[in-house]
Amino acid sequence: MLLHEKTRKSVRSATVGQVAFRIGLYVGLALSVLLTTWIFLAHRVSFPEPWDRERDLIATTVIGLFALIPVMRYVNAPRSLLLSGLVAWTILSFTYRLLCLDFPQLYNVLTPTQVLAMGMLFYLILATVAWMVAVVWRVRQSDSSHSHVNR
Repeated sequence: MLLHEKTRKSVRSATVGQVAFRIGLYVGLALSVLLTTWIFLAHRVSFPEPWDRERDLIATTVIGLFALIPVMRYVNAPRSLLLSGLVAWTILSFTYRLLCLDFPQLYNVLTPTQVLAMGMLFYLILATVAWMVAVVWRVRQSDSSHSHVNR
């Protein structure tokens, strides 16, 4: 491999990492805004009690959908999926920690460390599954190309 090709490949991988980091940053900021809005609505705005469950269901659904953005974007790139997801969830966990300062009863629900661990575990499992699927896909592709040659 020529030096020019190696340089181009390393620049391309650095750019992919920067894009994954940037997407994780944007998703983390969006998750933080959603979480902060949800917590403020739940604790500062008086809702009729029968609507509390619906409010919480809508908020968790929207947060869950935003948390899936790195998964949908990088389903074929496990390393980028992991980087983007961990950046996003770290920002969300830090925001949760800051919210716990203003709303101490949040510690009774989950600690910031538990929130961080749950998100990291989620993205680690998904990145591992994506990696395993990619490996199986490559093996199946190489087997199918060998079977055509042997005929």
